[in-house]
Amino acid sequence: MAKGPRKGRKVRVDLRRNTQSRRRSDEWTRRFRAGEQGLLDERRDEAVRAKGGLSRRRTIVVDDDGAPLVDESKWLRGVVLSIQGLVCRVQLDDGAEWDCTIRRVLRSVLTERRSSVAVGDRVWFSEQSKAHDGALVGVIERVAERTAILSRRDRRKREHAIVANVEQLLIAASVCEPALKPHLIDRYLVAAVKGDLRPILCFNKWDLLESAAARDESAAASGGAADETTAPDDAVAEFEALGYCCLKTSATTGLGMERLREELRGSVTVLSGQSGVGKSTLLNWLQPGLGLATQAVSEDNQKGKHTTSIARLFRLDFGGYVVDTPGIRQFDLWNVEPGELEACFVEFVRHVPDCAFRDCHHTEEAGCAVRAAVEEGRISARRYGSYLKMLGELARG
Repeated sequence: MAKGPRKGRKVRVDLRRNTQSRRRSDEWTRRFRAGEQGLLDERRDEAVRAKGGLSRRRTIVVDDDGAPLVDESKWLRGVVLSIQGLVCRVQLDDGAEWDCTIRRVLRSVLTERRSSVAVGDRVWFSEQSKAHDGALVGVIERVAERTAILSRRDRRKREHAIVANVEQLLIAASVCEPALKPHLIDRYLVAAVKGDLRPILCFNKWDLLESAAARDESAAASGGAADETTAPDDAVAEFEALGYCCLKTSATTGLGMERLREELRGSVTVLSGQSGVGKSTLLNWLQPGLGLATQAVSEDNQKGKHTTSIARLFRLDFGGYVVDTPGIRQFDLWNVEPGELEACFVEFVRHVPDCAFRDCHHTEEAGCAVRAAVEEGRISARRYGSYLKMLGELARG
Protein backbone atom coordinates (compact mmCIF):
# COMPACT_ATOMS: atom_id res chain seq x y z
CA MET A 1 0.00 0.00 0.00
CA ALA A 2 1.47 3.33 -1.06
CA LYS A 3 2.07 5.88 1.61
CA GLY A 4 0.24 9.17 1.45
CA PRO A 5 1.98 12.53 1.58
CA ARG A 6 3.69 13.26 4.88
CA LYS A 7 2.00 15.68 7.21
CA GLY A 8 3.91 18.65 8.51
CA ARG A 9 3.46 21.60 10.81
CA LYS A 10 3.23 25.29 10.06
CA VAL A 11 5.96 27.62 11.28
CA ARG A 12 6.87 31.26 10.77
CA VAL A 13 10.37 31.84 9.46
CA ASP A 14 12.51 34.91 8.98
CA LEU A 15 13.72 35.65 5.47
CA ARG A 16 16.91 37.37 4.50
CA ARG A 17 16.67 41.08 3.78
CA ASN A 18 15.16 41.84 0.41
CA THR A 19 17.02 44.35 -1.72
CA GLN A 20 13.79 45.68 -3.21
CA SER A 21 13.44 49.42 -2.63
CA ARG A 22 10.40 50.81 -0.89
CA ARG A 23 7.77 52.36 -3.12
CA ARG A 24 6.99 55.30 -0.81
CA SER A 25 9.31 58.04 0.30
CA ASP A 26 10.04 58.82 3.94
CA GLU A 27 10.31 62.56 3.08
CA TRP A 28 6.68 63.51 3.76
CA THR A 29 7.25 65.78 6.77
CA ARG A 30 10.20 67.57 5.17
CA ARG A 31 8.28 68.11 1.93
CA PHE A 32 5.21 69.40 3.80
CA ARG A 33 7.27 71.99 5.69
CA ALA A 34 8.82 73.05 2.40
CA GLY A 35 5.33 73.88 1.13
CA GLU A 36 5.18 71.29 -1.62
CA GLN A 37 1.61 70.89 -2.88
CA GLY A 38 2.43 67.64 -4.63
CA LEU A 39 1.71 65.75 -1.44
CA LEU A 40 -1.97 65.90 -2.32
CA ASP A 41 -1.31 63.62 -5.24
CA GLU A 42 0.16 60.79 -3.14
CA ARG A 43 -1.75 57.50 -3.29
CA ARG A 44 -3.89 57.13 -0.19
CA ASP A 45 -4.29 53.35 -0.39
CA GLU A 46 -0.60 52.59 0.25
CA ALA A 47 0.47 51.34 3.66
CA VAL A 48 3.52 52.81 5.35
CA ARG A 49 4.52 49.38 6.76
CA ALA A 50 6.25 47.15 4.20
CA LYS A 51 4.14 44.21 2.99
CA GLY A 52 4.13 41.70 0.19
CA GLY A 53 7.55 41.45 -1.40
CA LEU A 54 9.11 43.39 1.48
CA SER A 55 7.81 41.15 4.27
CA ARG A 56 10.55 39.60 6.41
CA ARG A 57 8.55 36.53 7.50
CA ARG A 58 6.74 33.63 5.83
CA THR A 59 4.51 30.79 6.99
CA ILE A 60 5.74 27.45 5.68
CA VAL A 61 5.07 23.76 6.33
CA VAL A 62 8.05 21.80 7.73
CA ASP A 63 8.73 18.18 8.65
CA ASP A 64 9.96 16.80 11.98
CA ASP A 65 13.53 17.90 11.15
CA GLY A 66 12.44 21.49 10.51
CA ALA A 67 13.04 21.31 6.73
CA PRO A 68 10.41 22.65 4.28
CA LEU A 69 7.97 19.89 3.38
CA VAL A 70 7.53 19.37 -0.35
CA ASP A 71 5.97 16.74 -2.59
CA GLU A 72 9.14 14.86 -3.53
CA SER A 73 7.32 12.96 -6.30
CA LYS A 74 7.12 16.19 -8.32
CA TRP A 75 10.84 16.96 -8.21
CA LEU A 76 14.04 15.52 -9.64
CA ARG A 77 16.64 14.05 -7.31
CA GLY A 78 20.42 14.31 -7.57
CA VAL A 79 23.75 14.79 -5.78
CA VAL A 80 25.55 18.13 -5.49
CA LEU A 81 28.85 17.89 -7.39
CA SER A 82 30.14 21.41 -6.79
CA ILE A 83 29.06 24.85 -5.58
CA GLN A 84 30.23 28.09 -7.13
CA GLY A 85 28.66 31.27 -5.85
CA LEU A 86 24.90 30.78 -5.76
CA VAL A 87 24.89 27.96 -8.31
CA CYS A 88 25.03 24.28 -7.40
CA ARG A 89 26.03 21.69 -10.00
CA VAL A 90 23.70 18.70 -9.43
CA GLN A 91 24.02 15.30 -11.10
CA LEU A 92 21.10 12.92 -11.64
CA ASP A 93 21.36 9.12 -11.57
CA ASP A 94 21.48 9.09 -15.38
CA GLY A 95 24.58 11.31 -15.37
CA ALA A 96 22.88 14.52 -16.53
CA GLU A 97 24.18 17.64 -14.78
CA TRP A 98 21.95 20.58 -13.87
CA ASP A 99 22.71 24.11 -12.68
CA CYS A 100 20.53 24.80 -9.66
CA THR A 101 19.96 27.69 -7.31
CA ILE A 102 18.57 27.26 -3.79
CA ARG A 103 14.99 28.22 -2.95
CA ARG A 104 15.21 31.33 -0.79
CA VAL A 105 12.97 30.03 1.97
CA LEU A 106 15.09 26.87 2.14
CA ARG A 107 18.25 28.95 2.59
CA SER A 108 16.59 30.90 5.37
CA VAL A 109 15.48 27.78 7.26
CA LEU A 110 18.68 25.77 6.89
CA THR A 111 21.04 28.65 7.63
CA GLU A 112 19.64 28.79 11.15
CA ARG A 113 20.83 25.25 11.96
CA ARG A 114 23.55 24.41 9.44
CA SER A 115 25.06 25.52 6.15
CA SER A 116 22.27 25.26 3.59
CA VAL A 117 23.87 23.04 0.92
CA ALA A 118 27.26 21.30 0.70
CA VAL A 119 29.02 19.18 -1.90
CA GLY A 120 27.77 15.61 -1.55
CA ASP A 121 24.28 16.59 -0.39
CA ARG A 122 21.37 14.64 -1.84
CA VAL A 123 18.77 17.15 -3.01
CA TRP A 124 15.39 17.41 -4.69
CA PHE A 125 14.91 20.22 -7.20
CA SER A 126 12.17 21.57 -9.45
CA GLU A 127 12.74 21.89 -13.17
CA GLN A 128 12.93 25.43 -14.56
CA SER A 129 14.06 24.62 -18.10
CA LYS A 130 11.09 26.24 -19.82
CA ALA A 131 12.04 29.61 -18.38
CA HIS A 132 15.65 29.21 -19.62
CA ASP A 133 15.23 28.19 -23.26
CA GLY A 134 15.52 24.49 -22.49
CA ALA A 135 18.76 24.70 -20.50
CA LEU A 136 19.12 22.22 -17.62
CA VAL A 137 18.28 24.64 -14.83
CA GLY A 138 16.47 23.97 -11.57
CA VAL A 139 15.75 25.23 -8.05
CA ILE A 140 16.65 23.12 -5.02
CA GLU A 141 13.55 22.59 -2.90
CA ARG A 142 14.74 20.10 -0.28
CA VAL A 143 18.01 18.69 1.14
CA ALA A 144 18.12 15.16 2.55
CA GLU A 145 19.37 14.57 6.08
CA ARG A 146 23.14 14.12 6.14
CA THR A 147 24.80 10.88 7.26
CA ALA A 148 28.29 12.30 7.83
CA ILE A 149 29.96 15.66 7.38
CA LEU A 150 33.33 17.38 7.45
CA SER A 151 32.99 20.89 8.86
CA ARG A 152 35.22 23.62 10.21
CA ARG A 153 34.57 27.04 11.75
CA ASP A 154 34.90 30.01 9.44
CA ARG A 155 36.19 33.50 10.27
CA ARG A 156 32.74 34.65 11.38
CA LYS A 157 32.51 31.69 13.79
CA ARG A 158 29.90 29.93 11.69
CA GLU A 159 29.87 26.41 10.34
CA HIS A 160 31.61 25.90 7.02
CA ALA A 161 30.40 22.52 5.76
CA ILE A 162 33.14 21.29 3.43
CA VAL A 163 31.41 18.10 2.29
CA ALA A 164 28.48 15.88 3.31
CA ASN A 165 27.59 12.18 3.05
CA VAL A 166 31.14 10.83 2.72
CA GLU A 167 32.63 7.80 4.45
CA GLN A 168 36.35 8.54 4.67
CA LEU A 169 38.62 11.51 5.26
CA LEU A 170 41.92 11.32 3.39
CA ILE A 171 44.23 13.69 5.26
CA ALA A 172 46.99 14.76 2.87
CA ALA A 173 50.22 16.04 4.41
CA SER A 174 53.59 16.62 2.75
CA VAL A 175 56.76 15.53 4.52
CA CYS A 176 58.48 18.63 3.10
CA GLU A 177 57.79 21.53 0.73
CA PRO A 178 55.73 22.56 2.69
CA ALA A 179 56.93 21.22 6.02
CA LEU A 180 55.07 18.50 7.87
CA LYS A 181 52.51 19.82 10.39
CA PRO A 182 51.46 17.07 12.81
CA HIS A 183 49.27 19.47 14.80
CA LEU A 184 47.15 20.12 11.71
CA ILE A 185 46.76 16.36 11.30
CA ASP A 186 45.57 16.18 14.93
CA ARG A 187 42.89 18.76 14.15
CA TYR A 188 41.67 16.76 11.18
CA LEU A 189 41.50 13.63 13.32
CA VAL A 190 39.25 15.43 15.81
CA ALA A 191 37.02 16.58 12.93
CA ALA A 192 36.89 12.99 11.65
CA VAL A 193 35.61 11.77 15.01
CA LYS A 194 32.95 14.50 15.11
CA GLY A 195 31.92 13.84 11.52
CA ASP A 196 31.83 10.04 11.91
CA LEU A 197 34.48 9.60 9.20
CA ARG A 198 37.23 6.99 8.89
CA PRO A 199 40.55 8.86 8.70
CA ILE A 200 43.38 7.87 6.35
CA LEU A 201 46.73 9.66 6.73
CA CYS A 202 48.64 10.24 3.51
CA PHE A 203 52.24 11.40 3.98
CA ASN A 204 53.00 12.67 0.49
CA LYS A 205 56.16 13.76 -1.40
CA TRP A 206 58.14 11.01 0.29
CA ASP A 207 60.57 10.96 -2.64
CA LEU A 208 61.92 14.37 -1.58
CA LEU A 209 63.31 12.90 1.63
CA GLU A 210 65.87 10.98 -0.40
CA SER A 211 67.75 14.24 -0.74
CA ALA A 212 69.54 15.42 2.41
CA ALA A 213 69.25 18.98 1.11
CA ALA A 214 65.47 18.71 0.91
CA ARG A 215 65.40 17.48 4.50
CA ASP A 216 67.47 20.44 5.68
CA GLU A 217 65.25 22.90 3.79
CA SER A 218 62.15 21.38 5.38
CA ALA A 219 63.59 21.81 8.89
CA ALA A 220 64.57 25.41 8.18
CA ALA A 221 61.15 26.22 6.72
CA SER A 222 59.47 24.99 9.92
CA GLY A 223 60.93 27.94 11.83
CA GLY A 224 61.84 25.76 14.78
CA ALA A 225 58.24 25.27 15.95
CA ALA A 226 58.04 22.30 18.31
CA ASP A 227 55.30 20.42 16.47
CA GLU A 228 56.76 21.01 13.01
CA THR A 229 60.24 19.59 13.67
CA THR A 230 58.95 16.04 14.05
CA ALA A 231 60.82 13.74 11.68
CA PRO A 232 58.48 12.20 9.08
CA ASP A 233 59.38 8.62 10.09
CA ASP A 234 58.68 9.46 13.73
CA ALA A 235 55.35 11.05 12.84
CA VAL A 236 54.27 8.00 10.83
CA ALA A 237 55.32 5.67 13.66
CA GLU A 238 53.43 7.80 16.20
CA PHE A 239 50.14 7.74 14.28
CA GLU A 240 50.47 4.07 13.32
CA ALA A 241 50.92 3.19 17.00
CA LEU A 242 47.54 4.83 17.63
CA GLY A 243 45.90 2.55 15.07
CA TYR A 244 45.52 4.99 12.18
CA CYS A 245 45.99 3.93 8.58
CA CYS A 246 49.17 5.69 7.39
CA LEU A 247 50.44 5.75 3.79
CA LYS A 248 53.79 6.95 2.47
CA THR A 249 53.15 8.20 -1.04
CA SER A 250 54.80 9.85 -4.03
CA ALA A 251 53.01 10.49 -7.30
CA THR A 252 56.45 11.02 -8.87
CA THR A 253 57.85 7.56 -8.09
CA GLY A 254 54.55 5.73 -7.54
CA LEU A 255 55.45 4.88 -3.94
CA GLY A 256 52.35 3.79 -2.02
CA MET A 257 49.96 4.79 -4.81
CA GLU A 258 48.55 1.31 -5.39
CA ARG A 259 47.78 0.94 -1.71
CA LEU A 260 46.14 4.37 -1.75
CA ARG A 261 44.00 3.23 -4.67
CA GLU A 262 42.85 0.20 -2.67
CA GLU A 263 41.97 2.33 0.35
CA LEU A 264 39.73 4.52 -1.83
CA ARG A 265 38.16 1.73 -3.90
CA GLY A 266 34.42 1.43 -3.41
CA SER A 267 34.14 4.28 -0.88
CA VAL A 268 33.17 7.94 -0.88
CA THR A 269 36.21 9.89 0.31
CA VAL A 270 36.95 13.56 0.92
CA LEU A 271 40.53 14.65 0.28
CA SER A 272 41.66 17.59 2.40
CA GLY A 273 44.88 19.15 3.60
CA GLN A 274 47.16 22.16 3.59
CA SER A 275 47.75 24.07 0.35
CA GLY A 276 50.65 22.69 -1.65
CA VAL A 277 50.77 19.15 -0.25
CA GLY A 278 50.00 17.65 -3.66
CA LYS A 279 46.31 16.76 -3.47
CA SER A 280 45.62 17.52 -7.14
CA THR A 281 48.75 15.64 -8.20
CA LEU A 282 47.58 12.56 -6.29
CA LEU A 283 44.17 12.68 -7.95
CA ASN A 284 45.68 13.13 -11.42
CA TRP A 285 47.68 9.93 -10.80
CA LEU A 286 44.67 7.99 -9.48
CA GLN A 287 42.32 9.14 -12.22
CA PRO A 288 44.20 9.60 -15.53
CA GLY A 289 42.71 12.30 -17.72
CA LEU A 290 41.33 14.32 -14.83
CA GLY A 291 43.71 17.16 -15.65
CA LEU A 292 43.53 19.09 -12.39
CA ALA A 293 45.81 22.14 -12.27
CA THR A 294 48.91 21.98 -10.08
CA GLN A 295 51.44 24.57 -8.89
CA ALA A 296 54.87 24.51 -7.31
CA VAL A 297 55.39 25.52 -3.68
CA SER A 298 56.66 29.06 -3.13
CA GLU A 299 60.44 29.12 -2.79
CA ASP A 300 60.28 32.17 -0.51
CA ASN A 301 58.10 30.86 2.32
CA GLN A 302 57.63 27.17 1.43
CA LYS A 303 53.86 27.65 1.45
CA GLY A 304 51.52 26.11 -1.06
CA LYS A 305 49.52 28.10 -3.57
CA HIS A 306 45.77 27.68 -4.02
CA THR A 307 45.10 25.80 -7.26
CA THR A 308 41.72 24.25 -6.38
CA SER A 309 39.16 27.00 -5.80
CA ILE A 310 36.00 24.96 -5.14
CA ALA A 311 35.20 21.52 -3.76
CA ARG A 312 34.11 19.02 -6.42
CA LEU A 313 32.93 15.42 -6.37
CA PHE A 314 34.60 13.07 -8.89
CA ARG A 315 33.81 9.49 -9.82
CA LEU A 316 36.78 7.11 -9.83
CA ASP A 317 36.98 4.60 -12.68
CA PHE A 318 38.31 1.88 -10.34
CA GLY A 319 35.27 2.28 -8.08
CA GLY A 320 34.22 4.90 -5.58
CA TYR A 321 34.09 8.67 -5.41
CA VAL A 322 36.40 11.36 -4.11
CA VAL A 323 35.78 15.01 -3.23
CA ASP A 324 38.71 17.29 -4.04
CA THR A 325 38.74 20.34 -1.75
CA PRO A 326 40.64 23.65 -1.77
CA GLY A 327 43.81 23.78 0.31
CA ILE A 328 43.57 25.34 3.74
CA ARG A 329 45.93 27.42 5.86
CA GLN A 330 44.23 26.67 9.18
CA PHE A 331 41.50 24.34 10.40
CA ASP A 332 39.38 25.65 13.27
CA LEU A 333 37.21 23.03 14.97
CA TRP A 334 33.45 23.24 14.73
CA ASN A 335 30.86 21.98 17.21
CA VAL A 336 33.38 20.51 19.66
CA GLU A 337 32.82 21.19 23.35
CA PRO A 338 35.87 21.40 25.65
CA GLY A 339 34.58 18.48 27.71
CA GLU A 340 34.34 16.13 24.72
CA LEU A 341 37.76 16.84 23.19
CA GLU A 342 39.40 14.11 25.31
CA ALA A 343 37.27 11.48 23.54
CA CYS A 344 38.73 12.57 20.20
CA PHE A 345 42.24 11.58 21.33
CA VAL A 346 42.17 7.79 21.18
CA GLU A 347 45.15 7.34 23.51
CA PHE A 348 43.42 9.36 26.25
CA VAL A 349 40.31 7.21 26.44
CA ARG A 350 41.73 4.30 28.45
CA HIS A 351 43.23 6.65 31.06
CA VAL A 352 40.29 9.04 31.56
CA PRO A 353 38.34 6.71 33.95
CA ASP A 354 41.38 6.65 36.28
CA CYS A 355 41.41 10.43 36.80
CA ALA A 356 40.60 11.54 40.35
CA PHE A 357 37.84 13.90 39.17
CA ARG A 358 35.06 13.14 36.68
CA ASP A 359 35.27 16.60 35.14
CA CYS A 360 39.07 16.53 34.77
CA HIS A 361 40.30 18.54 31.78
CA HIS A 362 43.79 17.04 32.10
CA THR A 363 45.56 20.35 32.52
CA GLU A 364 46.56 21.05 36.15
CA GLU A 365 44.15 18.86 38.14
CA ALA A 366 45.56 16.68 40.89
CA GLY A 367 45.35 12.94 40.31
CA CYS A 368 45.08 13.26 36.52
CA ALA A 369 45.79 9.87 34.94
CA VAL A 370 46.31 11.37 31.50
CA ARG A 371 49.09 13.72 32.67
CA ALA A 372 50.67 10.82 34.55
CA ALA A 373 50.68 8.77 31.33
CA VAL A 374 52.36 11.68 29.52
CA GLU A 375 55.06 11.94 32.17
CA GLU A 376 55.69 8.19 31.98
CA GLY A 377 55.93 8.27 28.19
CA ARG A 378 52.77 6.23 27.56
CA ILE A 379 51.18 9.22 25.78
CA SER A 380 53.10 11.35 23.29
CA ALA A 381 54.13 14.70 24.77
CA ARG A 382 53.63 16.24 21.32
CA ARG A 383 50.06 14.95 21.10
CA TYR A 384 49.35 16.14 24.63
CA GLY A 385 50.62 19.61 23.71
CA SER A 386 48.35 19.53 20.67
CA TYR A 387 45.40 18.67 22.94
CA LEU A 388 46.19 21.59 25.27
CA LYS A 389 46.36 24.03 22.37
CA MET A 390 42.97 22.97 21.02
CA LEU A 391 41.43 22.92 24.50
CA GLY A 392 42.55 26.49 25.09
CA GLU A 393 41.00 27.63 21.80
CA LEU A 394 37.71 25.89 22.56
CA ALA A 395 37.57 27.37 26.06
CA ARG A 396 38.02 30.87 24.62
CA GLY A 397 35.25 30.23 22.12
